[in-house]
Amino acid sequence: MLALLDGDIITFKVGFTTEDVDEGIVKARLRESINLILEAVEATKFKIYLTEDNDPKAFRKRIYPEYKANRIQPRPKHYKFIRDHLQEHYDAEVCQEIEADDALGIEQCSYWRQDPHHSIIVSIDKDLKQIPGLHYNFVKDEEYEGDEMDGLHYFYTQLLTGDSSDNVKGV
Repeated sequence: MLALLDGDIITFKVGFTTEDVDEGIVKARLRESINLILEAVEATKFKIYLTEDNDPKAFRKRIYPEYKANRIQPRPKHYKFIRDHLQEHYDAEVCQEIEADDALGIEQCSYWRQDPHHSIIVSIDKDLKQIPGLHYNFVKDEEYEGDEMDGLHYFYTQLLTGDSSDNVKGV
């Protein structure tokens, strides 16, 4: 099983739980978090994706400049350290022009038709409910499987209702 990990979510989760510790403990908690995830989904291999920071070519920002403009929470103290560590020690891929969750969806869809159980998306990002296949919410320790109709239903619901967390208005 190939685990497709949302490095952005992992960065924030580990980052906000390690505000008052040194970088050695941050590394240990990061390693522990990743190992627990991989064990939970019985992964034999994994890929980690990160969103490029302040990417001026990010397609969502080009289409809608107010995208995520409502997010004003500061980043965790060890944000840069965690991201650098993920890239240097876990070969995390930094996505250009798209977000990490987009890369997870693209990767999952590239395998899904041939083998629906080849990969599993590991994230808590609700937008990934649009993607068919296996999913694992590592915060709730919940695994589920979605199909194309589930994904379309979620997508159309978001079109109508919007997404306040991303500052996107609905119809």
